[in-house]
Amino acid sequence: MIGNDIVDLEFAKCNSRWQEQRFLDKLFIKEEQDFILSDGNRFQNIWRLWSMKESAYKIISRADGMVRFNPKDFCCFTTNATKGYVVFDNKVIPTVSQSTEKFIQTTAFLEQRYISEVFQFLNADSNLQNQQSNQKAVTAYALWMNLSQETLAIIKNDNGVPHFYSNGRLLAAQLSLTHHGHFGALAIAV
Repeated sequence: MIGNDIVDLEFAKCNSRWQEQRFLDKLFIKEEQDFILSDGNRFQNIWRLWSMKESAYKIISRADGMVRFNPKDFCCFTTNATKGYVVFDNKVIPTVSQSTEKFIQTTAFLEQRYISEVFQFLNADSNLQNQQSNQKAVTAYALWMNLSQETLAIIKNDNGVPHFYSNGRLLAAQLSLTHHGHFGALAIAV
């Protein structure tokens, strides 16, 4: 299982709600709030934990068919600057986050064999971003598995989860796509 999330930090700065205590209380348990306020990096810490919650949610929703999301049910723990884990209903989901001045991206994974890639969009149109994300995923998967791109397609199921197909046949590989602002990311597990 795989999930990922990305936060465009410039885009996130446009929303001032992240600065309100009410925002923190709605999304984060006390221990998470303590981490957020622990080192003077409130903004970065909020969006790291948020991306961890979102990426773990994608794994759980894929496994359970669940489409509800209560952020406080996904409890985040960091072990260092990049690694952490999320606990949901006694399930422990490892995460790896990368932080730059422009974005924070987290991949949550249950399989050790996966690839993850971040890319920047030139256009803010969400339809174009979806098309570009799909093409990036097809290209990455084809290269990784030594397949022809022409045989691959991405189709979302009824819950909006994207899946790879080859010549109309569902493939076992799992795909997670995300975009926010001017950045997108993919994660693929086999």
